[in-house]
Amino acid sequence: MKKFVSMLLATVVSAGCLVLGTSCKPKSNVVKEPKTINVKLYKAGFGDEFLMEFQDKFNAAFKDEGYVFNISSALYDNAGDAMLQEMYAGYEEYGIDLYITGAIAPNQVSEIGLYGDKGDLCIDLRESVFNQPAINYDGTYTSEKISDRIHEDLVPFLCADNGKMYGFTWAQTSAGMVVNTKKLATYGITELPRTSNELFEAFDTILAQSSTTLTYPLTYTLDNGATYQNTAMSMWFAQFGVDTYNEFLRLQTKNPDGSWTDMANGYEVYDNPHLVDAFEAGYRLLDKKYAAAGSNGQLLDQAQALIMKEADGSNNAVFMLNGDWFLNEVKANYKNSLNQIEFMNVPVISALGVEVFGAGTKYALDDATCDDVLSLLCKLADEGKSIAEMKAGVASTFNVTLDDADVQRIAEARGTCFARGIEHLAFIPKGCTKVDIVAKALRMMASDDFANTFMAKANAASPYTKNISVESTYKFVNEAKDLVAHEYFRPINSRISNLRFAAFQTDFFLPHVANSSLTSTLITENSSKSYRELAQDLIASARAEAEKKWNNYKK
Repeated sequence: MKKFVSMLLATVVSAGCLVLGTSCKPKSNVVKEPKTINVKLYKAGFGDEFLMEFQDKFNAAFKDEGYVFNISSALYDNAGDAMLQEMYAGYEEYGIDLYITGAIAPNQVSEIGLYGDKGDLCIDLRESVFNQPAINYDGTYTSEKISDRIHEDLVPFLCADNGKMYGFTWAQTSAGMVVNTKKLATYGITELPRTSNELFEAFDTILAQSSTTLTYPLTYTLDNGATYQNTAMSMWFAQFGVDTYNEFLRLQTKNPDGSWTDMANGYEVYDNPHLVDAFEAGYRLLDKKYAAAGSNGQLLDQAQALIMKEADGSNNAVFMLNGDWFLNEVKANYKNSLNQIEFMNVPVISALGVEVFGAGTKYALDDATCDDVLSLLCKLADEGKSIAEMKAGVASTFNVTLDDADVQRIAEARGTCFARGIEHLAFIPKGCTKVDIVAKALRMMASDDFANTFMAKANAASPYTKNISVESTYKFVNEAKDLVAHEYFRPINSRISNLRFAAFQTDFFLPHVANSSLTSTLITENSSKSYRELAQDLIASARAEAEKKWNNYKK
């Protein structure tokens, strides 16, 4: 393990990711009172309205106790690196009691992180927060612990390899696809794609007219939004099985009791045939022919503009890989167009339908029928139908009787959701003298009341509740909310949650592929191979390099 950690730290240091003395802003608006907690926020796409309202609610709920939630407004918009440097400098230096941030992983604040010479930089929140009930805006407690309100699949991303739970997640932040349905309808497509084949059929329909309309299927960006493309590849792999997907990220095998065992040879995760299926679809998705002109050179706001603008004979697009934060980012500039965009989950990969229902199975359906069955099951799952009802729907439409386990597998694939909120965590720094008060604030952020504030102000869902009573005026927001409340919801993320994997990574690893080899290969168009052949080459190269690194690290 020490070899893995040392290799990881050497990589981080050489990349210059976290250098002390950079990006830190001076102390400002810090109130040195024993009952005032000073909070620093990284706004990202959520803005700060939600936290301003929360501040008022917290202060009102604890007025008698004299507790005050103080947002250090002059310290907004600091990236995670700067906040991590402040934690390292020490609580006494900056006086911040709570960091609400992005781009900091639990391992980075642990004693095995880059700044491990100071031990833990943050405190373990398991007992003070997660094993306590949430707190409502009126100061009352919920009947269940916070640990019972969050999906179990998210918990590993809050913990470091030493088992301590440093991170508190406060946003679900689902990634998926943005669709301009007004444009889509002009092609006679009135239902959003539910399978990858349906998605590509829509792409081809749009592309057939692109030379004259200058409306293209897709727009994307290769700046920091390039990770949006990654969500589709991750989803298409995870839809074959979330546990297998997580085993890939952890280089560990999940045991029946929920514990994890280290793999003897981690590079063997590349032998999973579904990786090829996922990347085959990925290569097709990002084929340059589908993209609006200039996509590979755009900034994020430019890509978003191509979705929001009218199909007026100038360069524009219908689809974009993005997330539920999209509306919040464009609402100021496109107030009159917000009702023509919708949010959809990444369609279920059609290869899953073939695997479950196709040739070689007891059903022996042809590929086209497999996709039709897959699409219907996804539709019924979205409507909250039970497994029995989904079976009945397929039986009446296709005269095919499915096994419960096969229907369940498709339902869970449809409910799989890429949760980017896990990349936005809150931390209480070591040395904080007001832990009890800060813990109360975090517990309040796990309530249904906060969920409604977050939905109303940030147009995003909370990871702690499905009981969001706020109904948005925008269909986009309600669709994103419904995704979290999906009957078969299972969240995933591509953040590396395990140091063994982080030390073992290559440019070909799944969480980084949209920023490296996959996208660059597509843009340069330097291959005449099929999408599947490109995917096979990618996986073979990744496995070879992974095996080489693995054997080197084990020496």
